[in-house]
Order: sequence, then structure tokens, then C-alpha cells
Amino acid sequence: MRRARAVGLLVAAALATPACRNDWRTDMWYQPAIRPEAAPRPEPERSVPLGAGPRYESRDDTEQLANPVPASPRVLERGHALFLARCAPCHGPEGRGGGPVSRFFPPAPDLAYVKVRERTDGFIWGTVGYGGKAMPPAREGLTAADRWAIVDWVREIQRTSPVVTVPPPPPVPPEPSGGAGKP
Repeated sequence: MRRARAVGLLVAAALATPACRNDWRTDMWYQPAIRPEAAPRPEPERSVPLGAGPRYESRDDTEQLANPVPASPRVLERGHALFLARCAPCHGPEGRGGGPVSRFFPPAPDLAYVKVRERTDGFIWGTVGYGGKAMPPAREGLTAADRWAIVDWVREIQRTSPVVTVPPPPPVPPEPSGGAGKP
């Protein structure tokens, strides 16, 4: 009798095992899915997103843009505030380089440097939006008018600063203090 009971329990357990698997569930939580960031849908042909402006791939595509925002006192005030919030950590509050982030990354250029002065307003606008060689993109949270206000402020910095013809030498890292070999 015991043996028959044990065999019956083993048979019942073997039959119940397939019913406990989760592959029979049909709710959406357990279905295979493609995450939106893994394979975004292509835009339909000839479609234009609502409120979208021209689309640029890099700052090189913006070089021919003309600045549509005249440098009024209000625009310069806005540009200065945005510059202090977004650009000063790398370029310094006066735009002369040496911001606090420059201690950890390649130093940002002095905006009065002659090569920066030679760049077009569109190129500077594109650099703010799309980044540069060592500069990350900074367009998130900025409207196109905000970026033009920053360009106007950069031009104001250049107007009020002496021309820098030779870039400054790279900073020399400090020597470790209390190291071995010191007398």
C-alpha cells in the first residue's frame, strides 16, 4: 500500500511539472518584445515631425547659417547667463579657458583665440549644439534662440578681449608632494 501511494505521488508530481512552467502564459508581460531603443521605427517616407526645424548631422553642416538673433542688451544678458551656466565650467567665466573642468579633461580653448574668432556664427552655434573634438553636445534644454544668444555672448567676449594669436601652453601637472627621492 505504501509503495502504491509513493508511486502515485511520483506520477502526480511528474504530470504537474509541465503545468508549472511559465511558457503557457499569454499576458503581455511575458511576451517577447523589441525594446524601443533597440530598433527604433524608421520615419515614414516624406514625413516631417511637428515643430521640427532643419536637421543637421554635425557642426560642419551649420557653418553657413547666419545669426538671426541681433545682439540686443536683453539677448546679451540671456547669453551671458546661459554661458555662465553651460560654458563657464570649461571655458571659464570670462571665456578665456581654465574653467574648473579643465583640471580633469583637455583644456577648453580661449574664446579670444584668433582661430575661434575666424569661425562663423553658424559654426559656433553648431559647436554649442553638436559638440566639437573634445566638447560634448550642449543643446539639450536649449532652444535655437538660446544657442544664438550664446553665440552673441561669445562675440561680445571676443569684442572686449585682446586677440590671442598663440594658444597658451598646456598646463603642467603638479608634482606629487612628499614623494620618494626628495632630500
